[in-house]
Amino acid sequence: MAALPLLMGSCVIQSYHLTTGAPIGTKEGFVKSTRHSFDAGFSAVAKEAKITKIGSVDYKLYSNGKFSVKVTGE
Repeated sequence: MAALPLLMGSCVIQSYHLTTGAPIGTKEGFVKSTRHSFDAGFSAVAKEAKITKIGSVDYKLYSNGKFSVKVTGE
């Protein structure tokens, strides 16, 4: 039982895909981190990737407490 979190460390327990109606575009930003160290949100990922019009956002929460955000756009 103690090893269960290690075995499930990369399992996705929650996932969202959001679209804005803007073109998906060719630019992409991505971050994978812990919940507590990343609180700036989707706009920070978009800003780092120089995305001015967000087309879609993929958010995944993993069983080990980490999450990832992928933003696409122009």
